[in-house]
Amino acid sequence: MRRERVKEMLEATFLHLPGVTQEIERKLWEAGIHSWQEFVARYQGGSLPFAVRPDWLALVQQSITQLAKGNIKFFAHSLPPSEHWRLYGSFRSQTVFLDIETTGLSDKDRVTVVGLYHNNRYEPFVDGMNLEQVPVVLRNFSILVTFNGYDFDIPFLRRVFPFLPLPPVHLDVQNLLKRLGIRGSQKAIEERLGFVRKEEVRGMTGIDAVTLWEAYLRGEVKALQRLLEYNREDVSKLNDLMDYAYRELCRQLGWWW
Repeated sequence: MRRERVKEMLEATFLHLPGVTQEIERKLWEAGIHSWQEFVARYQGGSLPFAVRPDWLALVQQSITQLAKGNIKFFAHSLPPSEHWRLYGSFRSQTVFLDIETTGLSDKDRVTVVGLYHNNRYEPFVDGMNLEQVPVVLRNFSILVTFNGYDFDIPFLRRVFPFLPLPPVHLDVQNLLKRLGIRGSQKAIEERLGFVRKEEVRGMTGIDAVTLWEAYLRGEVKALQRLLEYNREDVSKLNDLMDYAYRELCRQLGWWW
């Protein structure tokens, strides 16, 4: 199915309806039903390609209403978790990208920096300065995007904030890229896809981040500035990777961008 995008992927999604499989969803698309509005019109006109459950109409109409309200929890509850990525296009402005820096990888190590990136804006939170504000800020978003966040970033943050409130949807872009056959570290994937970091921090690693933090603790103010530049590249590139993953997953389903 090759067509120009008219709606975001969410508005062409029917997997959140009870009993709808990917095969049924595709049959709807192939019949020219590319949005919830088109489904309602065809249902009311009696021209759907096959008989559907009576409750689907009410649920599709409810979907239109809930999206207009920005109620992501409605879709997060009804969509399979593996398909939560479809929410990204409709909730881009309510998405926050997160990456942390630490003193190491063990249970005894500490979070030094939490970088948040949203709507092209970078916000750093530094241990000893404003780190305690992270939970308050995260409450304002609908989608959280990380790279390997389930195994690294979130467990570390839970040690600092045991009751950390997370957005209703968490997308781990590492897992999404694996679905596209793309594996490796974040930096390796960035290079493969052509996302180039700023020259002043290109080639830096997590070990360098630890060294810079230690230098900052010794009084080297510029070391913190460089650490934040490195973290900014980490978290802003998550935005690029998520845009790429979303676009390519849409393409896999036959939706062109």
